[in-house]
Amino acid sequence: MHKFTKLLVVAFSLVVLSACSTQSARNLISFEADKNYQDMYLRGVFNWWEASDQFKLTRISPEFYTITIELIADGQPYDFKVANASWTPEFNCGFEYSPRRVELYDAVELVCEQTSQNIQFVPADTGLFTFEFDISNNNEPELTITKANN
Repeated sequence: MHKFTKLLVVAFSLVVLSACSTQSARNLISFEADKNYQDMYLRGVFNWWEASDQFKLTRISPEFYTITIELIADGQPYDFKVANASWTPEFNCGFEYSPRRVELYDAVELVCEQTSQNIQFVPADTGLFTFEFDISNNNEPELTITKANN
C-alpha cells in the first residue's frame, strides 16, 4: 500500500468512528422515558401559584388534559405555568427562553424544566376559558387556550 493510501484509509476510519460515537452520544442524551403528567395543575396569578384541586388538570383521553376557569378581561396578562404540586423541574412547564403571550386557539410548545419561563394570556372578553394540555408528543407537550361555551 502506498503511504498516501494508508493515510486516506486512516483518515476515513477516524471520520467514521467519530461519527458513530457522536451519534451514540446524541442518542443517549436525547433519550428520555415517557413522563407521567397525571398530577398537573394550572398555577398562576389567578390562584396565587398554588396547586389547588380546583386548578388540577383533568385527563379526558390518554393524550389530553384540560381545565376550564373563568378569567376577567381587564387588559392585564395572566402569568401562569403548567406544573405539578412540588414544582419538580421536569414537570415545570412553560416557555424556553422568556415569558411569552399566547393567543386564543394557538397551540404552543412548552418545555418542562427548572428554568422554564411564564406563559402569558390576555383574554379579550371576560368568560370561561379551557386550557388544553396535549401530551401526544410526551416530551414536548403543547398548550392551547380556547373560549369555553358560556
